Amino acid sequence: MRHVLTLSLAFWWLAAPAMAADMEVCRNLLEQRHALAEQAMKAEIALVRTTRERICPVLSQQADGANANDRNETTIDYQALIECRHKAEEQLLRSRRVLYVNIQQFRFYTAAGAKLARQADGLMQPLRDQECPQLR
Repeated sequence: MRHVLTLSLAFWWLAAPAMAADMEVCRNLLEQRHALAEQAMKAEIALVRTTRERICPVLSQQADGANANDRNETTIDYQALIECRHKAEEQLLRSRRVLYVNIQQFRFYTAAGAKLARQADGLMQPLRDQECPQLR
């Protein structure tokens, strides 16, 4: 029994650095994926925002002012803002071609957003290959 315990501890001692290295690889891959996905979303948010500003300029200006100033004195009609956002998204669906749909089924209309989203999704296989625990 003593030998089994000694062998188990020796194995753990030898395996610990390899496990730490694997975790580091997973962390790096996840950080890369997150950064790419965030950049991709920013491109799409900018597109929807521009469209929203064209459709509902006053509401958009109020929303931008509220985002810039936490102590918002202006009351915003959030329901109208939501409806405006939906109109902007509907207009994009009618007027632009979807360039990419990511793993989460989010549509990308901009070339930059689609490219970055593809790169982010492309990191899923290496994450699976590494058997990263964050994916379970």
